[in-house]
Amino acid sequence: MIGSVASALVTGGMFGYIMLLLFNGGGVAPGSESSAEQAVPVFNESVGTATPSVKENSTPVAVVAAQVPPQTYYMLQYGVFSTPERALQAKEELLKVGIAAGGDAEDQNRVYAGISPDREQAKLLSNQLKTQGVELYVRELQLPGLEKAAYGGEGEKLTAFFQLSSTLVGKFSGLSSSLLGEGGSTAVSSSEMKELNDLHQQWTQSIAVLPSGLPKEAAASAASLEKAMNSAVSALGEYNKNTAKEHIWEIQSSMMAYVLRENEFIRFIKQ
Repeated sequence: MIGSVASALVTGGMFGYIMLLLFNGGGVAPGSESSAEQAVPVFNESVGTATPSVKENSTPVAVVAAQVPPQTYYMLQYGVFSTPERALQAKEELLKVGIAAGGDAEDQNRVYAGISPDREQAKLLSNQLKTQGVELYVRELQLPGLEKAAYGGEGEKLTAFFQLSSTLVGKFSGLSSSLLGEGGSTAVSSSEMKELNDLHQQWTQSIAVLPSGLPKEAAASAASLEKAMNSAVSALGEYNKNTAKEHIWEIQSSMMAYVLRENEFIRFIKQ
């Protein structure tokens, strides 16, 4: 009788253990350490198999050496206003009298009406506009230089882009300021137009290779740079067709937008 009872107990225990495994899907019994480490299978459509779910980690953009010196421009400041709404009204006032109007992305209450790479040239343009009843203040704006940048590509390409950018902005802002000082009635010579078009072509090729290696915010800023530069090139072409002063102001407006966005672009990649 004792043997029969013992045998029944052993059989019942084994049966219970088997049922426990079945209810747990044939896996490890609850409470064991390895049960918490099981990967949850996810169907991978590309290969048609189940693969463990892995949390994505964002790979940081590499840091490269870049030799970019600081750049200085002279902005014709119309004013610093109490609210962004008042600044918007000021821009509309400038546009109504046929003058460029630009805004600062960092300080939305600040309004500009022109740009030049040369302080004396900026003063001359300011004095000329003063005779039209527009009071302007020459404000120095310095874009920071770079020694290191967040960029997943070759540092030389980034350096080359900034060199071309500096050259083009200097030429477009200087040329448009000079044309305004002369009254805006002289067409640009064919040799100067060819030089600018060649530089623009090189610049276009240079900026085209940048976005894939840039941080997300910088890539969006680069698109704004391309739009502003292309707008200036288009305006110069239109000016040479009919020498209307409104096209020169459009160049000024485009160059103000470019420089202010370039300042933003540098902040996004500066290390």
